[in-house]
Amino acid sequence: MLQTDILIWITSLQSSFFDSLAGILTFMGNEDFYFLILPLIYWCFSKEIGFRLLYVSGFSMYMNSLLKIKVAVSRPVGVEGVHSIFIESASVGSHYPHDSFPSGHAQGSTTLWGYLAYRLHHPLMWMIALLLIISISLSRIYTGLHWPTDVLGGILLAVLLLVISIKIDCLVSKQSLQIKWVLALVFPFLLAFLFPHDEGLKFSGFLLGVGIAYLLEARYVRFETSPQLWKMPIIYFLGLAGMLALQLGLKIILPAIPLSDFLRYGAIGLWGVFLAPWLFVKCKLFSTSTMKQDPTQPPVSL
Repeated sequence: MLQTDILIWITSLQSSFFDSLAGILTFMGNEDFYFLILPLIYWCFSKEIGFRLLYVSGFSMYMNSLLKIKVAVSRPVGVEGVHSIFIESASVGSHYPHDSFPSGHAQGSTTLWGYLAYRLHHPLMWMIALLLIISISLSRIYTGLHWPTDVLGGILLAVLLLVISIKIDCLVSKQSLQIKWVLALVFPFLLAFLFPHDEGLKFSGFLLGVGIAYLLEARYVRFETSPQLWKMPIIYFLGLAGMLALQLGLKIILPAIPLSDFLRYGAIGLWGVFLAPWLFVKCKLFSTSTMKQDPTQPPVSL
């Protein structure tokens, strides 16, 4: 089989240096990395881009998890001649090892860096985005954790989702506030109904929290993402501390059932997009726009 031959050849090139590089690239495609970088963009650089990245990335991860379960392709781990490393980065899903297609690392990195390149629209950003997408994607083949078609499928799916998301965003931004509230509430519950598994409930709950929080923030907070440089570390670590407290605290308090993940990730989204900025404004870490933002319109791009 051609894919097996490719994996056998590429994994035979493994060395300590390239293994270390693959470890870094593996982390850059993990959920923990998105947990760190997406709030940073939203709180410290661009509220508009940050929110849209949170929502698009959440939906992309939802679709990735759904397809992994529906398609149920087995990973190349354990295939004779294929040397797999960093297996722990692949075994986090509930359906491992039958969750190979599409590659979450390839899809997630294409979603994140592709959207940033599209929004910033600078040649250097496009170069950085392409370099990271290709490097992270190839690292999944190098580590022997994905078939080449998994990686290609993840990239193509992310591109498709980005195109659709950008088109939908243009349509939604023109709708009334009432319609936006309906969409923010109904869409995540529909996703939860269609994919009532652990991952589906987790990401649909996150989208519910983020959507509600964005509309509340536009009405009651209206923070401006241009804090002084010395405030950024305070804002970032306070915000992360709150997210981590919810992540761990609610996991202890709530019963170990799938619905708890829906509530927990919804609370994380609500904190990150609305409650944390509200706290930052109260603590004078953020300034507030003097002009009341119309939540029926998209905020001004930075």
